[in-house]
Amino acid sequence: MDGENGKQGQGRAARLLLDSLDGYADPFVLCDPDDRVLYTNARYHELFPAAPPQGEIRGWGFEALLRRVLAGGETPDPGIPDPEEFIRLRLAQRAALAGRSLSEATIGGRLFRRVEERTPNGCVITSYSDITDLKQAQEAAERNAARLAAAVEAIPGGFMMMDEGLNYLVWNSRYPGIGGTTDAVIRSHGNVRETLWLQARRGDYDDLRLDPGAFTAGQVADTPCLATLLRCQAARPPGQRPTEEEMEAQVEWHLLRFRPGGRVDGDNAEREGTFRVAGSGAVIEFRRTYTPGLGWVSLYTDVTERMREAEETAAARAAAERALADLRAAQASLVQAEKLASLGGLVAGIAHELNTPIGITYTAATHLKDQAARFRARLEGGQLRRAELDEFLDLVAEGAALLEANAGRASQLVQSFKNVSADRTHDERRRFELGPALEELVVSLGPRWRKAGHVLSLDCPPGLEMDGYPGALGQVVTNLVVNSTVHAYAPGRSGKLSLVVRRGEPGDVEITYADDGRGMSATHLPRVFEPFFTTRRGTGGTGLGLHIVYNIVTKTLGGRIEVASRLGHGTRFTLTLPLVAPVPTASGEG
Repeated sequence: MDGENGKQGQGRAARLLLDSLDGYADPFVLCDPDDRVLYTNARYHELFPAAPPQGEIRGWGFEALLRRVLAGGETPDPGIPDPEEFIRLRLAQRAALAGRSLSEATIGGRLFRRVEERTPNGCVITSYSDITDLKQAQEAAERNAARLAAAVEAIPGGFMMMDEGLNYLVWNSRYPGIGGTTDAVIRSHGNVRETLWLQARRGDYDDLRLDPGAFTAGQVADTPCLATLLRCQAARPPGQRPTEEEMEAQVEWHLLRFRPGGRVDGDNAEREGTFRVAGSGAVIEFRRTYTPGLGWVSLYTDVTERMREAEETAAARAAAERALADLRAAQASLVQAEKLASLGGLVAGIAHELNTPIGITYTAATHLKDQAARFRARLEGGQLRRAELDEFLDLVAEGAALLEANAGRASQLVQSFKNVSADRTHDERRRFELGPALEELVVSLGPRWRKAGHVLSLDCPPGLEMDGYPGALGQVVTNLVVNSTVHAYAPGRSGKLSLVVRRGEPGDVEITYADDGRGMSATHLPRVFEPFFTTRRGTGGTGLGLHIVYNIVTKTLGGRIEVASRLGHGTRFTLTLPLVAPVPTASGEG
């Protein structure tokens, strides 16, 4: 009996192991030491639909499997056009594999990291991880970091950026020389506190003597480092180096400038002014600003030789101001990069839509610039005629109208995108008016449905307010529109999409989304909300879009969703949502 129970337990464990492997998120294939298939999970067959079915693939040789996949039109490396060359390369890689190797492959338009590892018993495990979004986010971050570095280096003086903890983050090549230090010293003293200690020990503050009469008794009592500094200075004879205790008080006294409101003597780190570098005597003009959430930005200019040249000094300051504005824009772009990584498709569409108005605006501005230069030349040459003046004024008016129209269009697109992206990246509950929220969403989704020639109409009564999650509702509508554009129409065919909003029962709102596409069969209709159910397996369909819609509607938004469809007569989704979304429970469900 114990033996039977043991076998049953082993059988259950084996089934559990196989079920776990089959449900593993990343596609993988396991081959024996002779490079024959032992096991593949379901995701492998989703990635390579041309491979033999999961129940028949065991025993296939790696080379035969590779040829089967290539014959089915799939290739993990389109950079090698010759299939035979690709096969030879892969076989050589497998033969030489002794440990673990990493490579990248493009499959179905997506970028995957391929990991191959030979186990101690000679088997080879090959797994694939989709890194498309990560790669795009990394590339965007690298581009923005390069822009930030270029902006920093372009500043005509010294530049330093610190975080809120006063740790050094970024500085340009001119900062160390202006600050009387070296790049190596900055890297070895990574924050303001360590630098202040360096300066204190080399004697930069030996002449610092505070006037006790400048402070009230309460200020001294409330500021321990001030009390220590006044006591140590009173006890130190002229010409004698400060003690370790006094130097520590000097460091803390200087650090107080960076706290909100500054020091009790009114000195505040967020200001502009000049200072003299110990040793060299160079006079440095500086400006230091603080941005909550980002930290401190400092600009330095050596004005030793230019203090008597007011005009040049003013020009340098103006250049520093412009560079600071460019830097802040680059910083904001760098911070947004991480937030926008999940909105890559939406960004690309908006960029495509913005191209036309911005291009027209740029062309018009360039043309106006050229004509203005020509007009000035005629004017200065004394050759200007009244007809040319009238012509130039008409040109300016026409150009201004063109700039206004296209800049307005670009502004509308940007505003819609800002509102939608803010809701999507911050899943916060709030009150919102349904009509404007859907209008902004339709504008942002324009590149998705307009590219294929579709028409999307919106009918929503005014003044309909909801208390819930606009980001979640936007995800639902986005998935429904994407589902139509991917599944409802044959390539080259366009159709009509519609969003109709009506008041339902008291406290409810009814949103109907419909398309006039090919529709669904009665066999498929009951399964549309099942996870991983798709009729486009291997051609871009994941089977998760409508499943996500169902979960958001029924859990996050606390409503219900129904679908109706017939082959050749389109598909209609009806959402019934409460105007006030339910409060999430401790389990996260509504």
